[in-house]
Amino acid sequence: MSTSPVTAAVANLLTSAGPHDASVAEGRETPQVRALVEAARAGDREAFGDLVTLHQRVVYRTALAALGTPEDAEDATQEAFVVAWQKLPGFRGDAMFRTWLLTIVWRKALDRRRQRRAWWQRTQSARTTAFDPLDLLPVDSPDPERAALSRDMAERVRDEIVRLSPKLKDTLLLASSGEHTYEEIARLLGVPLGTVKWRVAEARRLVLERLND
Repeated sequence: MSTSPVTAAVANLLTSAGPHDASVAEGRETPQVRALVEAARAGDREAFGDLVTLHQRVVYRTALAALGTPEDAEDATQEAFVVAWQKLPGFRGDAMFRTWLLTIVWRKALDRRRQRRAWWQRTQSARTTAFDPLDLLPVDSPDPERAALSRDMAERVRDEIVRLSPKLKDTLLLASSGEHTYEEIARLLGVPLGTVKWRVAEARRLVLERLND
């Protein structure tokens, strides 16, 4: 592919920025979350409600990466919070609360995906994916021709992401969400850190290679 502005925009869509929260990037719990977890473990529902508020976005986006539709992602998110409340007394802090919670929602999302495999295949054929490049490209470009070209390229990127194998696609979508570090993705998927890095690199390579073809 050429190094046009459109190509640069597409490359940006396939590059993960990682979470903006420094504590998450460093793999440590904040004092606020620690205090809320301790209170919630003691039965404080209001404290657990605060934990839900703090983590709702990342839990939802994690479910969305696996399921592809807002409706299913919302259902998996609600199920995950119910399970987390039920299992919270057994949480011992061996991992960050966030990581523990995301592991729950990821498993719930995969369970839902397996239960609706036929639906998922129909969704795939309909080119639906949680990561939609069209939503990330500017539509108010002063150059209508360039804007149209950018959206066409984004459509092609979306199509190629859908064509990836589930393992590559899941890893790329999690990485591209900007919500997770590679270490966190490795824990969610239950694979080594090096495997996550390879999958993301391979997914990007395949997408760009197919676009070039």
